[in-house]
Amino acid sequence: MYAGHFAAGLAIKARVPKAPAWGLLLGAGVLDLLFGPFVLLGWERVSLTPGVSPGFSLDYIDWSHSLLMSLVWATAYALCFTRLGRPVVLAMGAAVFSHFVLDGFMHPADLALWPNAGIHVGFGLWRLFPVGWWFIELTFILLCLAYYYRRSRAVGGFGHRVGGVALVVLLLHAVNSPWLAPH
Repeated sequence: MYAGHFAAGLAIKARVPKAPAWGLLLGAGVLDLLFGPFVLLGWERVSLTPGVSPGFSLDYIDWSHSLLMSLVWATAYALCFTRLGRPVVLAMGAAVFSHFVLDGFMHPADLALWPNAGIHVGFGLWRLFPVGWWFIELTFILLCLAYYYRRSRAVGGFGHRVGGVALVVLLLHAVNSPWLAPH
């Protein structure tokens, strides 16, 4: 899941309009933002898998993407927004934790319950449907964008650039297609 994380952030924005969109979109990507430096520091490992969807194997991602650490990162991030009130704090935490939940559908069983746990979870849609996963994620994105659009019209006060926002998320999804990935 890639652009789907941002779509989830927008759906959360639609539910909690007071939450800043930038914070939700950043929150939806926090786990991946941690993953990069953790790999460079040697705390996590990844290897390329040409010809095997999605093109890489997340060999060890327990510090950024495990269930327990996702909850820790979600809590830490959410607490940065305490001055905006409880609904915003909960929305920010949900944005971060939604990353783990959504990755659970796409990833093979590489999501640990806690760092160094023997139990890893993941449905593995990337591997089960080497091309079809892209359409599953597209469907999720479209549902989130439709919810964002409908709520922005019903509630008001946000979503003034819904067309542009939708275009950016859809373009991000398009460039992440299996047809453009290196083989």
